Order: sequence, then C-alpha cells, then structure tokens
Amino acid sequence: MSTPALGAGTLTLPIRGTAYPVLLPTLRDARLHLAAVIVSLQVLGQVSFGFTLSIAQIVFRRQRVIMWPASALLTGNGVAFVLRVPGTEHGDWWSLRGWWIFAGAAAVALLSKHVIRFRGGHVFNPSNIGLVVFFLALGASRADPLALWWGPMSPWLALALGIIVAGGFAILGRLHLVEIAVGFWLAFAAGAAILAASGHEMTAAWHLGAIADWEFWRVLVFSPEVLVFLFFMITDPKTIPAGRAGRRAYSVGIGLLAVLLIAPLSTEFGTKVALLGALALVCVARPLAEWLGSARGLPREAARARRWNLAPAGATRRAALAATALSMAAAFASLVVLAGIPARPSEAASVPAVTEPALPDVTIVASDGFATELDRGTALQIARDVVADLRIEAEALSRRDLDRATSAAGGSRLQMLWQQIREAGRTIAVPEYDIERMRIGLEPRGRQGPPLVVATLEGTMTITTYGGSPPAVERRTGALPFEGTFEVALEGGRYLLVGSRGVSTGGLALPAAGGVIAPPVAATTGG
Repeated sequence: MSTPALGAGTLTLPIRGTAYPVLLPTLRDARLHLAAVIVSLQVLGQVSFGFTLSIAQIVFRRQRVIMWPASALLTGNGVAFVLRVPGTEHGDWWSLRGWWIFAGAAAVALLSKHVIRFRGGHVFNPSNIGLVVFFLALGASRADPLALWWGPMSPWLALALGIIVAGGFAILGRLHLVEIAVGFWLAFAAGAAILAASGHEMTAAWHLGAIADWEFWRVLVFSPEVLVFLFFMITDPKTIPAGRAGRRAYSVGIGLLAVLLIAPLSTEFGTKVALLGALALVCVARPLAEWLGSARGLPREAARARRWNLAPAGATRRAALAATALSMAAAFASLVVLAGIPARPSEAASVPAVTEPALPDVTIVASDGFATELDRGTALQIARDVVADLRIEAEALSRRDLDRATSAAGGSRLQMLWQQIREAGRTIAVPEYDIERMRIGLEPRGRQGPPLVVATLEGTMTITTYGGSPPAVERRTGALPFEGTFEVALEGGRYLLVGSRGVSTGGLALPAAGGVIAPPVAATTGG
C-alpha cells in the first residue's frame, strides 16, 4: 500500500513530538456507508437479539499515518458479524473464547487478497473465504455461522430489516450493482421453492422440530442473514465480473448453486455453510471462465454478444429460446429433487416409539415469541417420546445399565441417573409411571437459543425395589398419585428428558433432580 498524498491542510495528531497525518473517510466513500450498516446491525444484535458475540477492539497503524482502515475494517467486521463460537454467552462482552478462530479467519481473509490473485485482482471475497475455510475445518461444534432466525417480529427486528434493505439498495444503487442482489434473490427464491416442494426438511437449534414446506422457504428467503449475504457479500466490487452479462450469470449462478449445495443437507449449519460455499465456488469459476475465453481467442465483448444477444429474430428463434429455457429449468428442478433425497425423512424414521393407545391426554399450553408453534403432531411426538423415556429410564435403573440411560435422558437428568446407578447398593429403587394427562408448552432459553419444552405429567407412580443379579423384584409400592414437571430437549431426532423441577406423589416428595427416595415401609407391598 503506497503512502497517501498529503495536502498542506491535512489534519495532524501530535504524538511524542511527531505529527501523524490523520486521514478520515469521506461521505462519498461507499465503504463508510457499508461500515455504518454493519456496525448498526452489530449494536442492534447485542441490544435486541442476544447475539452471542463479545466486543473486539482492533488497532491499525500503517506507514506512520493514522487513517481509516476501510478495507481491513470491513473484512474483520464481516468475519465477526457472521462467525460465532459455541459456548459464548450473550453479555460477556470481553470474552476471549475462541479468539484464535476469529483471528485465524480474519488472517485467511486478509491474506487471500494478496496471495490468491488473478490478473491483478482478487479471486475470492476475503471475508467469505476466511469463514468457509474455518467452518469446514472446525465444524459446528467449534465454529458456527450467525443464526438464520434473529427473533420473532418486533419493532427492533423491523428496524434491522429496514437498515439492511434500505442500506443495501442505497449502497448498491450508487455502485450500479442492484441487479446482482436482485438476480441472486430471484434465483435463490425459485430454487428454494422447488426444494421446499420436494419435502426438504432442516433442523435448527432455535426451532422445535424440523423446518419444512412453506416455513422452510420463508425462513431461508427472508432471513436477515441471507439478506446481509446478498446485499453486502456477493456484491464486493473487486470480485464480481466486469460486464453486465457476466454479472447476471454470476448472481444467478450463486443462487442456483447454493440451492444445489443445500439440497442434500438437513441442518442449519450445513445450509449456511453451503450458502457461503456457493459464493466461494463461483469465485473460483469466474477466473477459469475468463481464462478459457481468452485461450480460445474470443474477444470478451464478442463472446458476451454470442451468449446473451436475445434480440428478436423471428417467432421460430423466440420459441426455440423459450423451449431451451424451460428445458434447463426442468433439468435444474430434477437435479434439486434428486440432490435432496438424503435430507428427506424416511418412513422408518417416523415410526413412533410408543403406540398411539399408550398416549396420555395431551394439552398444548399457549406459547408466544418463538420461531415455531407447538402443533398437535409435534406435541403428540413429544408425548410419545416422554412416555418412552420414562420406561427406558426404569429399565436402565433396574439393570444398572449406564449406556441404556443415554437413550432416554440428557443433561442434568442423565447425570442424576448415572449417579443413582453408580451409588446403588445391593438394591435399587425404580419409579414406574402410568401417565394419564400431559400439558406441553415452550419456554425461552436465550433470545436466539432453542426453546425449552416443558411437560407437566399427571398420573400414578409405583416404586419397585430390585435386588440381586439378575435383578429381581423385592418389594413394590401401591399406585401413588403423581405430578411432575420435566424439561425436554430434541437430541438426535428424539425428545429426551434433560431435567425436572420437583415431583410429588401424594405425601411422598421427591428431589427436584427427579431422583427417587426409598418409600416408607408401610407403603410397600409384597413383590
């Protein structure tokens, strides 16, 4: 980078006797407008959407000139805006958790601008390639993109969407790049509609159950994260084609390729990385296409005219072009449907864990402010799994089987079961439930975190004491009135018990962790 030319009236800042020229951005600089949009979204994210991101401070100093680090600032801020390190808590502003991941992704991004070049220009969008490399290398457990869903519709979310759309059109309008954003969005929306119609499903941490059909399309196409991607990432002036026809192919190509890459994936992490990866792949293809065109000796303008000249030349030609377009659209739709086969649920996966007659009476408790609504089908599936989980827990306790317990429980509930099994003496007390009624609702667990399923169960409980090996019944209580509230989470396609909030059985109170205590002798009957 060459030293900027400084005029006589340049503002300076004296530091230890040395006058440092201060170069500030001008109001005409589009990078200033983009920085204002991204910083505004960062502030809104921290204040209103619970972004799990700490504050980072970066100091730039180059060539003894204090200047606005336009390019580096945008690259670093772009990486930080999208990248998340699982385990970071909202409000822990100075957390250094995963600092090396942020630093590494930003370093790859900045190095790509200087190391990977073609004909004197960038090949990749810097922040995009840094993110893609680290997401693929580390996986969802260590690095995750910003969620597609920022929260339920609210004045704050409406403001964020307004900033993204208004800011995007304002910036791209000045740069004459609106057609790139619009071309991508139309192609992506059309492809996502085909994918949704084919039965594609996606799971996300902030959503209860699979996201499918119209909901899948809506989440994908109108996600604030996707809007940021199309307005501010794929439109990098230094990585887009120069000609109008090339820009159209570039934008539409990213949209269609993103759909193809998303099709075989069924998680939000895979969907977001596929979207980012589509841009990286198209960036690789762009210089390759330009090189092939040059190698064949085709002047750029002549090649463009041959490919994109759609001037009227009679009804026959127009009909041929229409037929070709329809054939290509049909072929693409077929390819999307075929590519999406791995992500569509199989009939075997939907077999209920417990038969329908064993279900208790299920009531859905109204819950507001979530990305999902608890429908009847999901509530019944939760009820099936909860009933099955309680039976599996009883089996694991009676057999003292640690591995079996993992099929029914997780979190603090699983730790409690393991502790009971490990600390059991010659005998072990096992609760067995007959659930008559179940109330199921949702509770918030962080603004962008997954909703917590809360199930309140009513019925009767019998406590059986097992001893010996193989385990045999030594005594059993009579049926005791039972009521308990359990926390449930979706893990591995099933709803597991992850905690409880106190259980009562008539006059017999059980610990909040859900463990059992030996019943009074008078309450027992012979085995």
